[in-house]
Amino acid sequence: MVSEDEHKAQAAAPETQAEELKKASRAGEPTIDLLDETQQRAAAAYVAYVEAERQLERAYKEQEAKAEKAYAAALEQARKESVDAIASARKSYDASVSQARKAMEDSLAKARQVFDESSAQASKTYEESVAQSKKQFEDVVARAMKQRDEAENKARQQHTEAMAHTWNVFTKARR
Repeated sequence: MVSEDEHKAQAAAPETQAEELKKASRAGEPTIDLLDETQQRAAAAYVAYVEAERQLERAYKEQEAKAEKAYAAALEQARKESVDAIASARKSYDASVSQARKAMEDSLAKARQVFDESSAQASKTYEESVAQSKKQFEDVVARAMKQRDEAENKARQQHTEAMAHTWNVFTKARR
C-alpha cells in the first residue's frame, strides 16, 4: 500500500506544480508551462498508476502466499489428523484384539476347568458305580453261595437221613 510519506508527497506535488505554473505564467511563457504542467500531472498520474499497480501486484502476491501457506497448513493439519486418527484406530483395534484374545483364553480356561471337573465327576461316578456294582455282585454271590451251602447242607442232611432210613429199613429187613 501507499506509505504516508508517498501520499503526502503526491498530495503536495500538485500544489508545488501549481506554484511553478504561476511563476512560469508570470515569466511570459504560459503555453509551454501549461503543457509542461499537464505533462507533469500526466506523468505523476502515470507514476501513481504504475505504483498502484505494483502495490496491487504485491498485495496479490502476498495474498497468494498467505493462501498457499494456509493451504499447506491445512494439508499438514489434515495429514496430521489423519495420522492421529489412524494411530488411534490402530490402538483401539489392538486393544480390541487383545481383549478378545484374553476373553477367548479365559473362556478356554473355564471350558478346560469345566471339562476337567466333568471328567473328574464322571470318573468318580464311574468308580462309585463300579464299586456299587461290585458290592452288589459280591452280595449276590455271597447270598447265592450261602443259599447253595444251605441247600447242600439240607440236601446232605436229607441224604444222610435217607441213607439212615434206608439202612434202618435194610437192617430191619435182614433181621
